[in-house]
Amino acid sequence: MNEENDWVPRPIDKFIIFSDNFCKQVVTHGKDWGTDTDDSGLLITEQKTFKDNHAISSVPQQHTTLDTQKTNNSRKPFEERIRKVGMTMKTNTKMSDDERTACGVVNDSTMHSLSPVATVSPVVEYERAGNLAGEMLFSDPVAGKPDGQNGITVTFGFYVIGSTPPTEANCTQTIMFKKKHGIVVFDQSHFGMAFVAFARYFNTRLIVGSISTKFGGIVS
Repeated sequence: MNEENDWVPRPIDKFIIFSDNFCKQVVTHGKDWGTDTDDSGLLITEQKTFKDNHAISSVPQQHTTLDTQKTNNSRKPFEERIRKVGMTMKTNTKMSDDERTACGVVNDSTMHSLSPVATVSPVVEYERAGNLAGEMLFSDPVAGKPDGQNGITVTFGFYVIGSTPPTEANCTQTIMFKKKHGIVVFDQSHFGMAFVAFARYFNTRLIVGSISTKFGGIVS
């Protein structure tokens, strides 16, 4: 669906109410719905981490910038897990529309349009940023960021200089970004190797765009 109609609330106070209810419904009924047990377990683990961090960062005049950052960092995997579980609910034949609504998952209908899959890719500027690290600056193409896109995913593949670069399907490191600035940290085992990378938009349904921006460099 379009970003403005996103079924996961953005404001943190509304997100907490929504996620608490979502997790409660999955814990109570997930087995009957056939919800993946691994996802269910990780959902609750990630919820606890997020809520523990938020309990600290929400205390007025006592939290630090680091506390706030921990809350933001722990929300990201938790929210992605909610979206993953929630998207399977939309087509789950073991669930009724009322049960989906109770989870806060908006049903697909003529009243809601799904976020489109991007047919363009972001512009990427890459620079070395210290030992085993790189910095990326993302910008949108001339036509602008497509509607319904939630971030940018970058996949890296490594190869010996002078040999054939891997295809995107054979890349081994993927990072998702929601800001215009991103940092990648490479593994020591890739030091001195070349890399090829592919950047794509991903939408609010976590579906990546059909077009990628290809760039490369050296791990140093």
